[in-house]
Amino acid sequence: MRTLRELSTQDFDRDLHASKYQREIDAHPEAFNRLFALLNDYDNEHRLASAEIHGFPALAGVVRLIEADPAIARVLQADQDGRCFRQAVGVAVRLKMEKIGWAATGRKGFVRGSTYFTKAERFVKEPPLNGDEYKARALAAMDTISNIGDAEEQEQTHREIKEALAATRRAEGRSL
Repeated sequence: MRTLRELSTQDFDRDLHASKYQREIDAHPEAFNRLFALLNDYDNEHRLASAEIHGFPALAGVVRLIEADPAIARVLQADQDGRCFRQAVGVAVRLKMEKIGWAATGRKGFVRGSTYFTKAERFVKEPPLNGDEYKARALAAMDTISNIGDAEEQEQTHREIKEALAATRRAEGRSL
């Protein structure tokens, strides 16, 4: 079952750190397609979160499924490619956890029962923003953006942000 919080190569493109692994995605497209499919599976979203709830890194919740996939296993077994690919897997897990409302802590935890992964990022559940917090964050972001570039660039940025917001609201079936 697919979710609205699907992870894709576009997420790697948009994330500054993740974009550094584009070469890995290009070199191993089948393995990444399988990884994305595993991470996007509804049950596996729960396995990721459940691992954290029970005191283990999120990766521990799905690591056996990842390592058991033949396309992924071929890359993990390759000494030279395996290291970078493992790092990219960790980045993919971070991106997925962020999509489902968790934040990276900057701490690592041991991944038990894994052949290829020893440590992985730990996460904490982000509390939902109330209306005032959401508004304050949005206004702060807009204020920051509005001070970048010259007047013409600022005006163009403002128009593009408004267009993007309107497109998002339309896609979600919300009023403008």
